[in-house]
Amino acid sequence: MTAQSEVPMTELEDKGHWLRKFRKAKNANTLQLMVSNAIDRHHQETSVAAAIYLAECQRERELEQGRLLDR
Repeated sequence: MTAQSEVPMTELEDKGHWLRKFRKAKNANTLQLMVSNAIDRHHQETSVAAAIYLAECQRERELEQGRLLDR
């Protein structure tokens, strides 16, 4: 958890930050666990929760299209 607290708030509010993390998920179950964990940590910051949600939606679309690469 200490590594997460060192990330600046501006980066946490960036969808790209979360998308890079979520691209490590190779299936929908892993993605759901990663998103749940992120929301548990950041549920009080609305802008961070919004970035997490947007990144989750994009990653779900990528998984549906078969994009599995961690880019």
